[in-house]
Amino acid sequence: MAAARDSHDDGSYQVVARRFRPTSFQELVGQDEVLHSLRAALAQKAVPHAFLFSGSRGVGKTTSARILARCLNCENGPTPEPCGTCKACTAILDGSSPDVIEIDAASNNSVEDVRRLRETVGYATMGSRYRVVILDEAHMMSKGAFNALLKTLEEPPPGVVFVLATTELHKVPETIRSRCQVLLFRRVGEQDLVRRLRKIADKEGLPIPDDVLAEIAASVRGGVRDAETALERVLPLAREMGAAFDLAAFRTLVARVGIDATVGVVASLLAGDAKAGLHFARDLQRTGADEKEVLGEIVEVLRWLLLLKVDGPDTGLVPMSGAMRERLQALAAAVEPHRLDAMIGAALLGRERLRHVDDRGVVFEVTMVRMAEAGALPTLADLLAEVRAGGGVRAASGAPPPSRPTFGRGGAPASGAPMPATNVPPVGPAAAPAADLRGRVLAALKDRQLLLATVERCKVDGPDASGGVVVTMTSDQKMYRDRLLSTGVQADLQKVFQDAAGRPLRIEWKVAAAAAEAAPRPRPAAAAEPGPTTKSVMAVFRGRVVQVNPEDRARIESPAAEPEVPRRDDEGAPVDEQPPLPE
Repeated sequence: MAAARDSHDDGSYQVVARRFRPTSFQELVGQDEVLHSLRAALAQKAVPHAFLFSGSRGVGKTTSARILARCLNCENGPTPEPCGTCKACTAILDGSSPDVIEIDAASNNSVEDVRRLRETVGYATMGSRYRVVILDEAHMMSKGAFNALLKTLEEPPPGVVFVLATTELHKVPETIRSRCQVLLFRRVGEQDLVRRLRKIADKEGLPIPDDVLAEIAASVRGGVRDAETALERVLPLAREMGAAFDLAAFRTLVARVGIDATVGVVASLLAGDAKAGLHFARDLQRTGADEKEVLGEIVEVLRWLLLLKVDGPDTGLVPMSGAMRERLQALAAAVEPHRLDAMIGAALLGRERLRHVDDRGVVFEVTMVRMAEAGALPTLADLLAEVRAGGGVRAASGAPPPSRPTFGRGGAPASGAPMPATNVPPVGPAAAPAADLRGRVLAALKDRQLLLATVERCKVDGPDASGGVVVTMTSDQKMYRDRLLSTGVQADLQKVFQDAAGRPLRIEWKVAAAAAEAAPRPRPAAAAEPGPTTKSVMAVFRGRVVQVNPEDRARIESPAAEPEVPRRDDEGAPVDEQPPLPE
C-alpha cells in the first residue's frame, strides 16, 4: 500500500505528509472533540452552512475540511463514514472535483476575489450534492474582502458549505465568527504523535527506535505535519543504516543537542558554572547546531524543573520517566522557583536577540553567562531589607565593598571567594547631622525630579534626640512653596526622610517669609493724555479711551529704575511714536 502511494503517475516523489494524509476521520489523531461534533452533525443531517476551523499549524484543519467535503458528497451521504470508492470520493481525494473549491486566502484576499467567488457559488453544482468552499489562512483576507463576504456567508445559495481555516482566530472579525460554527483544533499530544509516526514507519518497513520517535514528537510542539516532515528527513538514513540507526545517529543528522546534554548544561548553569556554559557554547558552534533551537531545548528543561518544583515530584505535566525523571527531580529539589524563572527569562531574551544579531555565537555565550548568574543577585526586596536592617554601615566605615563571587567550573563560588554583598547607601546613626540626612534624602530622590527640586530649595534642621525634624522652604517661588505644603507631597517626603534616617521622624513643614511678597508692589504711573495721532484715529473710528495700562498688564518697574519720560514736541505737547495718519 505504501509503495503504491509513494509517487504520482508521472514518477515524481510525494512527501510523507501528503502520502499519508488522513482520508477519514478515524485516521485523524488528537482531535476527538472536533470529530465528535462533526460526526454528530453529519449523522443527524444538521450540517451548518459555514464552519471556522482554528488551531496551530499542521494539526489537521485543511485535512478535516477535505474529509468533510467527502462526507457531504459521498453517494452514501451525508455520512460520517464516506465509502472512499465512489466517483465523488475519488474525485475529491485526488483533487479533481469541480465542486470542492480550495482557495488560498493569503494570496486571494481582495474584494475582487470575493466577488468572483460569489459569482461561482451562485451556479449549480457539477453533479455533487454540495459545493464546498475551503478558505485556507482566512485571517489574511482584507477588511473589505471580509465585508464583501458577509452577506454570502450568512445566506449562501442552497447546497453551499463554507469552511474557513485559520491559525490566528483573533484576526478574524467578530462579524465573520458570528456567522460560522467555530471548532478549535488543539495541539496533538506527544503519545498520539509517537503512535502516528510508528504507524508511518511500519508502513515504510523501517524499524526506527522508539526513543527517536519520542524525541521527534517532543520537538515539534504538537504539530502532526511538522512531525511527519521531521520523520521524512531521517527515512533515507534509516534505510541506509538499517538496525544501526539509533538516537545518536538521529541527533547527528538533525544537529540536536539531546536531552542528556541539555540536562547536563542546565545542571551546570544552576550551580553557577559559567565556564561550563561557555565550553558548551563552543562545542555547539563546532557541531553547527542552531543556537535558537538549543535555547528552546534549555527552556523546555527549565520548564520541567519549574513544574516539578511547583506541582510536586509526581506531577503528570512532565513527560520524562525513569532515570531521567529522577535526575530532574533531584535538580528541582535543590533550586528555588525564582531562580528558574530568572533563567527562563534570560534564555527567552537570548532567543529574541538571536533574531536581530548576525554574530549568533556571541549572543549565545552571553546568554550562557547570564543564565549562570540569573537569580543569584540580590532582589530589590533583599536590598530594602538590608537597608532597613542597617546593612550599609560597613560601607560607611570606609571598608571596601566585597567583590562579586568568582564562578568556578565546579559550580559553587570558588574557594575563598567572598559572597556578594549589597552595595547600598550607608545608613547612619539615629541622630545623624542634618546635612547628612539632607544629602541622603537628595540621593534617594535622584529619580524623582519634582521632589528632588523641592528638597534642594529646603533647609533641614534635625533630627533631634526625639526624632524631630524641621524642613523649611527658603525659595520665594510659588510653585515650590505650594508643592511643599501639599498633603500628598508631605506624605511622600515623610517616608523618604524616615527611610534615610532609619527610624520614625516627626517632621514640621515650614515656609520662610518672602521679602519680595512683603514689599509693596509699585503702582503704574498715571496715564498720559493721548497724543494727536491717537486723537485722530479716535476721531476717524469714533473711539474713546476705556482704560489705560490696566493693573494686570502694567509693567512693574523696579524701585531703582528711572521713570519713563514721555516724548514732547517743541510746544511741550506729548508726541506719539507713530507718524500721524494722512487726512
